[in-house]
Amino acid sequence: MTHPDRTTALELWLATPEAAAALDPASLTEAERDEWAGLQTPRRRRDWAASRRLLHAAAAHDTSCARSLSHSHAYAALALAPASTAVGVDIEWLAPREFAGMAELGFSAAEAAFIASHAEPGKCRAAFYELWTLKEACAKAFGLHLVDALRQCRFVNTRLSWEADVPAARPWRAIVYAPRPDLRLSLVWTADALESPLQPIALREWPPGNTVEWTTVRRFSGQGRLRADAC
Repeated sequence: MTHPDRTTALELWLATPEAAAALDPASLTEAERDEWAGLQTPRRRRDWAASRRLLHAAAAHDTSCARSLSHSHAYAALALAPASTAVGVDIEWLAPREFAGMAELGFSAAEAAFIASHAEPGKCRAAFYELWTLKEACAKAFGLHLVDALRQCRFVNTRLSWEADVPAARPWRAIVYAPRPDLRLSLVWTADALESPLQPIALREWPPGNTVEWTTVRRFSGQGRLRADAC
């Protein structure tokens, strides 16, 4: 299995549900075994197993890179980046929920209004999770508590364009992907110097680790506290 040069490239992995069954408990560290033992439900154990097996497969021997890990519905996502880069990833299965009320509690007023403007349930669900995964990935990349990221990282659709405002001191980038119709995956990264907003990301799925292409839902970029761009 070959990898891009992680001193210069970003690498984003998706593990399919088959990964959970491939976890060998003997491969876990003592801390991982303690974490595994503390999981109380089959769903949480399955999700954790998928993410841990992905981490072992993609980055077991590379301790120099920055990394971020997420899991949902037996899928797992792993972002790997140069050590000088802060990176965050979040993946969510598009489970049905009461989105309007959740958005009113956790999002800005403009974001909540955007969620509520979708009359079609599928579009409402996708819009909510696109914002949610962005905010969770921002929390990881910018070192924020989730409750702070929900309020401080704002992505607003003005009907003419998207505008973003995040508490990042350094240049940053964000991409929302749809690896599957019922999945949303957001990647956020920040560093002192970044390539252009369209820099390529190495996308891989494991098993077996093949390079893939996913649907890109939206991209954002910003220069610290300056106004952000989106496409």
